[in-house]
Amino acid sequence: MRDVDEDGLAIRPNKTQLKRELARLQKMVVEIIDLGEGDRARLRLDDKFLAGVQRASAMKASSGRNREIKYLTKLLQEQDLEYISNWFDTRNSKHSEENRNFHALEKWRDRLISQGDVALEQYLQQFPHVDRQQIRSLIRNAIREKDGGKPAGAGKKLFRQLRENAAESVNPLQNL
Repeated sequence: MRDVDEDGLAIRPNKTQLKRELARLQKMVVEIIDLGEGDRARLRLDDKFLAGVQRASAMKASSGRNREIKYLTKLLQEQDLEYISNWFDTRNSKHSEENRNFHALEKWRDRLISQGDVALEQYLQQFPHVDRQQIRSLIRNAIREKDGGKPAGAGKKLFRQLRENAAESVNPLQNL
């Protein structure tokens, strides 16, 4: 039985909204195809859907793969969409946070190399547990390397040390 409005006329679903939803589901199917086996297992998908994902992942870009994606989109509607959507949201937010932390560490490294002791004092205020001599030595080597036009081996060591310090710290990384 169709839904009717107050005038007794049939309510037609919004086609544009339906198309948006299908496009979102197709995008989700492509993301599932691109996932590794371990991540797919965490999504709790049924065997029929997983078999289709295996077929689609083995195909190169073609009209056959597109048909398989459309078929998988239809099957995806029978899955727990809320769980899958939440899983992707959590995964993407975690990835975004890792990117922010990485960029904050890059900024610290660049500041420590360019500003020297001023930036080091600020860094030590944020990370008091750090070995002052070791970090100072790494900064000196990175500055010498940069001024000499050599490859960034010491800069990379400094970055790795900053990452270790951030991992050991109770304080979250703060942007500059």
